[in-house]
Order: sequence, then structure tokens, then C-alpha cells
Amino acid sequence: MATIVIAEDGDLTIEVIEWDHSIRDENNKAVVRKTQNFQVSRGTLAESSEYFTILLRTTNFKEAHKPAVKLEDDSVASMQIWFQIVHGVKVTYDVGLGEVWHLAAAGKKYRMNMTELSPWFATWYDRQDIDRWYHNALQENLLSTLPDPRLLLYPCYTFDHAKGFLRITRFCAYRDVGHIQEVRATRHYDLHLPPRVMREAAHRVGTEQLNAARGRLRTIVHRDLYVANEELLKASCKCKAETLFGYEKRLTDIEVWPIEKVFQKSSMATTIDRLAKFSYEPHSSACRDCRKDYKALVQVAREKTKRYFDGLCLDCLDASKPKTSNTDTDYWSHDDLDEDAIIYGCRVVHRQPTWYFSYMGRREARDEFLREKRSAKNWY
Repeated sequence: MATIVIAEDGDLTIEVIEWDHSIRDENNKAVVRKTQNFQVSRGTLAESSEYFTILLRTTNFKEAHKPAVKLEDDSVASMQIWFQIVHGVKVTYDVGLGEVWHLAAAGKKYRMNMTELSPWFATWYDRQDIDRWYHNALQENLLSTLPDPRLLLYPCYTFDHAKGFLRITRFCAYRDVGHIQEVRATRHYDLHLPPRVMREAAHRVGTEQLNAARGRLRTIVHRDLYVANEELLKASCKCKAETLFGYEKRLTDIEVWPIEKVFQKSSMATTIDRLAKFSYEPHSSACRDCRKDYKALVQVAREKTKRYFDGLCLDCLDASKPKTSNTDTDYWSHDDLDEDAIIYGCRVVHRQPTWYFSYMGRREARDEFLREKRSAKNWY
């Protein structure tokens, strides 16, 4: 087996052993898929990983004095990428999404400096035909050769890719049907978003913040569509009952009413598309108040809902996380948290609802902050 030279002056050989967990031997153990030796710099690895710092620079482990180290149950391709990155040599980008997940797994396993890996992921992301992935996910007959864009959730988060994370979280909020769940590309069950973003319950991993945003979309469209109902129910004319029936009947015909029932089986994006087909004119004998432009009212509801949520923002997630172990310190520091500064200091452009659902601090502090803002001006 030829050794791949990462560092010409390398003083350490790393043997990476990759297992195939889909195949089991007579003892029900995973079989070896491939092995590969890498010539690397002992000092470079130690500086880039807490694991290797302890392994190679302390007297607690025999590997500190050996010329070779064996790593088992790792991906050869992902480990090669990491070795290339930390040694500053030409890096491989021609790998699939599965290897990206393996690289994330290695980062967690070996306590790598993830900021060193983020630029690589950003370049890898730009080289993919991401638009085609999203387009494919919206088709009835999916191409199995293209990844599910939902598989980008965890990589975009762990590699700090703000643009990708904003896009995929918006996609999930508008396109998923029912409770939003995270999907994974590897057998690593420990690779998932944090509890506030991801919540595990009844064997279903769902996005707490994303599901809250999705629920808010339902509230907005229901609230704005119900404006006509509320006005007609308060009217005193004789034609109000017929007009109200006609309005709701037309919403039912295009399968957007009642919204609570429709939302259980349809995505918000589908509901928005159906609303574009709405058309209703009351009977010519109806009074002036009943003969309003219901199509315009519905389109207002449609546009508000369509534009409401931009996705989750990694910068807002980070800016609003508790920074100390002292909850009182965190609370008073929150007074210095200027919402406008957070939004305009982000790497991605978004509106206030993204900040709201990306907020990772205590909810009561966030809600009090919003109450003060609303009392100062008509905000949100």
C-alpha cells in the first residue's frame, strides 16, 4: 500500500482504517472497506486537534513516542481532506455529501478546530449544483442521484455556512409537510443540531425553532384570510350569509380552508400556490359592503405569508446564545443586545422574524425586548 505524502518533511505516519458497516463478518462485526497510510507532521496535527495534542504531546499515551498511529472507523477520504487543510497543501473538493458528513464526524471525534474547515466547506458548497438539488426535491419523481437538500442542515450549521443555513431552514419551513424533522447522511446519531434548534421526542427528531416558524406562517395566513369572515359576521345586511358562504366555499374549493385541517397534509408553499388561484365575486344583488375585492384581500395574505420568514440566521443564533454560566449576568447583558445591530451585522440579509426565531437566549428576555420595541414604535 502506497503512502500518501501530505507533508514532505512529515515525521508521523497515520494509518486510517475505514470500516463498512453494511457488511458483517461471522462475528457480526463490520468488515474493513479500505486502509490508507498518510505521511503527516506530528506538530501540525497536535496544533489543529485537542485529541492529537493529548495523544502526541503527553506521556500518557504510547503513541507519543511512536512513528506511526492507527485510526480506526474513519473515512479515508474525509481524513485526507483534513490532513490537506491543516498542512496547507492542495485540497480535494471532489467528494459527495456523505464525505462532508464524515468530515464533520471526524471534527467532533478528534476535537478539530472547525474554523479551519469552514473555508473548505464554503468552497465545496459553491462547487455543487445546489439549485438543482432544491429543484429536484420539489418534483414528484425524485432523482435518487441527487441529495435531499435537508441533508445540508447539519453541515451548514457545524461548518458555519450562514447562506446555506438560511436557505435550507427557509426551505424546510415552507416546503415540509407536518412536523419538520432532521435527516442524516451517516450512521452517526450524535451529529445533529442543538436542542433548541432540534428537539427529540417520541423517536422523532424535529426542529423546535423551525416548527415554531412554520406554525407562525399558518397563523399569519389564517389571520389575514379571516379578515373577510370577521367583517361579514359583524355586518347587518341580508346578503352577508350568502357572501360569507361563497367566500369560504371558494377557499375550500382550492383546498386552503379550513387552514388548520389543510396544514396537516399540505406544505405552506403548496398553500401559497393554491391561493394564487383564488377568485370570487359576490352576487350582483349583494350590497356595496359585501361586494369588495376578495381576491385582493387573499393576495395580500398570500404575499405577507410568502415573504415572512427568510430562514434561521447563524449569526443571530450565536449573538443571542447565553455567554456565561451566570444567568443573572446573561440577563443584564441582554440589555446591550441591540436588535438592529444584530440584523445589520449578519452575513446574510434577513428581516425581523428571522431574528425572532433564531433567538437562543431565554424566551422571556426576548419577549420583553419585543414589548419595549413595540411600545416605542409600530415595529413588527
